[in-house]
This record gives sequence, structure tokens and C-alpha cells, in this order.
Amino acid sequence: MEGYILHLFFFVTVKYVSIVDDDTFPHQKVSDDFVPDSVNKFRHDSIIVGTSHGLFCVYEEKTSTAVIWNPCIRKTVVIAVPNLLPEKYYWTVVGFGVCPRNLDPKLVKISYVSAFGRLKDVNASTQVEVFTLSSGGTWRSPLSINLPHISIDFGYSQAVVDGFIYWVAFDRIDVDDGTRNPKLIMSFNVTTEEFTKVNLPRPLALDPYADLLVSNLRESLAVLKFNKYTLRENCDVWMMNGHGCARAFNRLYSIRATDASLLCKTLGFRKSGAPIIESKNTNRLDYFYTNEHELAIYEPESKDITHIGIHGLEGKFFVHSYKETLLLLGQQ
Repeated sequence: MEGYILHLFFFVTVKYVSIVDDDTFPHQKVSDDFVPDSVNKFRHDSIIVGTSHGLFCVYEEKTSTAVIWNPCIRKTVVIAVPNLLPEKYYWTVVGFGVCPRNLDPKLVKISYVSAFGRLKDVNASTQVEVFTLSSGGTWRSPLSINLPHISIDFGYSQAVVDGFIYWVAFDRIDVDDGTRNPKLIMSFNVTTEEFTKVNLPRPLALDPYADLLVSNLRESLAVLKFNKYTLRENCDVWMMNGHGCARAFNRLYSIRATDASLLCKTLGFRKSGAPIIESKNTNRLDYFYTNEHELAIYEPESKDITHIGIHGLEGKFFVHSYKETLLLLGQQ
């Protein structure tokens, strides 16, 4: 069964709703207040890293702890993420995916130089470690020696598509007129553990006003482009086609706030490809002044909007697709 986990954060608790993504959508909703203590205890320092093969990964920076969670069987595994580098000059991003070859959950920890002035230090480098659940708690060097260049600055937005983890990233290039930061995509092959830099077209790579997110759209990589300086977000949806050197990006459509009823952000996609958006709660008379938002489905062709009936605080929605799985069953 396919569906969506819609995460709503309310102060210090986590709640989620599962919606079956079929012809009954959005009426088959299952609300579940059960969230494991290992997930529920996380506060503002935690992020939802992503989902793969029905598993979720949550990471808390403050305690350097990751939790792999199977909401279907209510099972979690807590993993300590080592942080041995000086935090003053380094930043750490964690990726998560399930190896499609053996269905072994895998974490990748990337520690890169965050201070641009330190990039030319002879001892500065990007450090990568990999953890597989079958290893029983051991972190190791990746199988491939092809590591990201020291100038690559990773963002938190990531998506898993067809055995690859993708991140939005920046390349901090030092040129004569200063430092410019062309945007790009970094990929990590969960099976071979190789990194690859994926170049973006100019409208995505060089727009200084663009804020990019990545998502899984019908098992292809989607890049969402927002204008980070507008009060009500507009969104351009691009899709990657091809593999290896043949990768190319095409713009599918644009979503405008005037079309999508006070659009705030595009969060993900249904199986049909229709965007799931966060918007102002227009059922409230004071919707211009409240931070209560709601989830809706936007149809790009007809511009119709279907309200899901899920409400929460502004910026606290996280949408991910998942399939029910028995992975983690029997894990201690």
C-alpha cells in the first residue's frame, strides 16, 4: 500500500497522519498519536532527513543522534553519529537511504569545511563516513574514494530516488571578482557509495534569488525553485531526466500564489504527480494574520485546489511518500 506520512510538529510533540494515495484520497486518513519516545523527545534541533523503502530517518544535531523509524510496525533503531571534527570550522550533514541490492538501511555522514577562509588550509578536507545497519554499529570509510570536493557546501534538502541520495549543494568558487556560489546537485549512490556532481541549468544554478529544494516525483528527481524574498512563495517545478552524463532538466510547470490560494510552499507530490502545498487557512476570517496553515492538493492543469483537512502551524509540515514494509522487524 502506498500513502503519505504528513508530519505535524506541535511544540514538543510529533503527530502524523497517513493517507492512502488511491481513488479514495484524501478520505482514508489514519491519525496516530503514537510516536516513539526516541523520535518524540527531539526538539528544535532535529530534522527529518528523509525516507526510503518505508523507513524514516530523523537526526538531532545537538546530541549527534539518528533514529531510523518504521511507522508501519512502530519500530525504531537509535544510532550514535560520531562528530570528531572541530565544529568551529566544519559542518555535518547526514544522508539516509536503503540499499536496493540487499535492503540494508544506510547512513552517510559528510563533514565539510563551513568557513570559506579555511578552504585553502593544507589540512582541510571533506570527511565522509558510512554506517550500514547490518554492520552492528560500526562507522567506516565509503567503498569509493571519489569524495566531494572541499569547495562543495551541502544543504539539508535531500531526496532518495532509484537508489541515489540527492542533495541541493553550492560550489564555493573563488574568482577574481569575489566568491560566487553556483547551485548544483550532489548525488550519492547508496550501493557503490560513489559521489557525483550534477550540474543544473542556468535558471537554477545562477539565480541569486532562488531557493532550491529536491523531491521525489514519480520516481524521478524534482527540483523546486522558490523566490526566497517574496512574501507568498511562487514555485517552479523542474524534473531531471536521464542518468550519468546524459542528465538533463526540464521545467514542467509553475505554481503561482494567485492560482494556488495563498500558496506558502510546495512540500511534495502525490503518486499522480499533483503537488501537495502548504497554504493559508482560508476558512478563518483572520487568515492574513494567523500562522495556522493547511495542506491542499493543487492540480497544475485545471488549477483546482483540494483541501485535505489537515491543519498546523506555519512551516511545520513535512510530507513524504512511503510504502508499508517489515524492514527493522527483529532488530534489537
